[in-house]
Amino acid sequence: MELKTYEEGGVFVGERDEDGDVLWEKNEILELDIERLQEALLELRRSFVLTAYHYWETSVYKWHHQENPKTKPLNLGNYEKLKRALEAFGQKDPALKNIPNDNLFIVCHLSNIIKHTSGNSEEYLSKNMPVELSGTMKSDPEIYGGRPQIYLEEHHLKWIFDVIAKSGPIANPNRV
Repeated sequence: MELKTYEEGGVFVGERDEDGDVLWEKNEILELDIERLQEALLELRRSFVLTAYHYWETSVYKWHHQENPKTKPLNLGNYEKLKRALEAFGQKDPALKNIPNDNLFIVCHLSNIIKHTSGNSEEYLSKNMPVELSGTMKSDPEIYGGRPQIYLEEHHLKWIFDVIAKSGPIANPNRV
């Protein structure tokens, strides 16, 4: 809004050199502010994906240790091992059947690209990206050396949060 107001105002705010050439102008500063805020918003959206996926992982651990209180704390491992732990819950409790959601593996791969720029995840998603997330994975050789980056909008986050919500269990099994 401030940029539009400045550009429509017709009054120069900035600095010129001794020859009258513009060194900087307020609209350039405002454009840089907008770009910086857009980058920050993108990073915030990426962090939401990481946090949502981590929430799911932590939930599985909490449920596992509540269901198996006599076992020593253990690392359940990667996505596949966590998924097997959930399937075991589903055998005990019908309300936990059909979890995690089939698209959780997609969210796992998104997280791996965001956190590690994983080539394996890039390969998987390039073949299995759902239409809801089409166009989110991009490679820019000039910025990231060709490593994949994830670009998310609000509707992508809603889809990801929906997948997490359908992937149970809730974080604290004592609150059920």
